[in-house]
Amino acid sequence: MRVKSDLADLDIKLGRISRQGDELVVDSAPGSSLDARIRIDASDARSMLGKVLKSGAVWSFLLRLPFSRPARATATARGRVRPARNEGGDADAPGSSDNPAWRERRESTGLNKPW
Repeated sequence: MRVKSDLADLDIKLGRISRQGDELVVDSAPGSSLDARIRIDASDARSMLGKVLKSGAVWSFLLRLPFSRPARATATARGRVRPARNEGGDADAPGSSDNPAWRERRESTGLNKPW
C-alpha cells in the first residue's frame, strides 16, 4: 500500500498481524520502505470498521477487486506509454512534479531531504 503526504511517500507492505493484550498489532514486511508497527485498539477498530461498512467507495472497490489486474510498469503490452506521473503515481495530483508551485514548495521547505 502506498502512503503519500507532504512529508513522505512510503511503500508499506503488511507483514505479521498479531494480538497483544487488547490491541491488534500489524508489523510491516521486510520489503517496506519503512519499518513500522501499527497498534490498533478496540475503539480505533470500531471506528474504522464503521467507516468502512458505510462507505460506498469501499463496497465498489471490493466488488471490482476480483476483476482487477495488477498495475503495469511505464509501458503497456502494446507499446503505449502512460502519461508522466508524480512521485506518488498520480498524474493529476496538485503535488505533481510538473506543478511549479509544488516544486517551489519542496525546494524551499526541503521536504524528503535526509538532513
